[in-house]
Amino acid sequence: MRVAFAGVAHSHPFSDAAGLIARGAEIAGVWDQDDPERRRDFSARFGAPVLSGLDDLLAGNPDVVVATPRTSRAAEVAEACAQAGIPVFANKTIAADAAGLARWEALPPGVRFTSSVLRFAPALAAFATALRGERVHAVDVHAQHDIAGFLTADRRWQDEPSGAGGTLVNIGLHAWEMLDVLLPGGRAEIRSAVRTTGDPRTSSELLGSVHAVVEGIPVSVTIAGVGGADRYAVRAWTDRGTRELVLPDEADGLGYGATADAVCALARGVVPVDPRRTSAVYRNAIAAAEAARRDEGFLGTETGAALRLPRGHARTDGDDAGSETT
Repeated sequence: MRVAFAGVAHSHPFSDAAGLIARGAEIAGVWDQDDPERRRDFSARFGAPVLSGLDDLLAGNPDVVVATPRTSRAAEVAEACAQAGIPVFANKTIAADAAGLARWEALPPGVRFTSSVLRFAPALAAFATALRGERVHAVDVHAQHDIAGFLTADRRWQDEPSGAGGTLVNIGLHAWEMLDVLLPGGRAEIRSAVRTTGDPRTSSELLGSVHAVVEGIPVSVTIAGVGGADRYAVRAWTDRGTRELVLPDEADGLGYGATADAVCALARGVVPVDPRRTSAVYRNAIAAAEAARRDEGFLGTETGAALRLPRGHARTDGDDAGSETT
């Protein structure tokens, strides 16, 4: 199987390449219009020929493309793959706002999917299976990833709401993707959302807390860009008690291996994620970000400011918090 890489804008394609090579794949080439240094690093690490243009990359007729351009180019790359008849897996994020998502949804038919790797985490799949047949009363989701790396000059686009969507979208997608595994295709009615910057260097936010109703079930989502180890966790309250899961903080435990398997299947024409579920995940993440950012103010930057809840904090409540996303 020959795999081409269209964009290497962040760390995921490096992990994807390692996983695919371990499964016998050949790296057919790499192209990236915005990040020449990362493109050189990728080429050196995996022996991938560097192509000067996307058309040149696709002209090599790879079996599948792994696309990780900057968010604003995601739909463009997917459309080119569709026109060339080549399957494509797109790493996050493929849209930072509603307009970007509409562009993705309007793409011509093609063999493609996009997903957080966490969708394929084995422990999360087992957790969802264990919940089947149980009455779920509430769900809590936690996604935490240090955003310090996104505040450097070459990666700041990931922190910008107009770039990769900022913390509430760029990291938030992991949370909403995990929720979709438990409540497939569920659309969130955002009841309240609040954020704090915590650090004046961020263009978006350090942390967001969202309360919503999904398919009639109360859901709380915490999206954190604080320092320390990554943490991805879910908790569900059922008639039988409380079930909890913290994903193992290692590659296969976070779903990278199973994602590589999904890309191999995609090369054979098998699309592992229904595009309607992708739309639900992005609509939920974007709606939550919009709700938290709606007011001019927010929970201040001082330590403990969240405890004081000053007037003017960015919070939406009740009917004004937004209706069902569409």
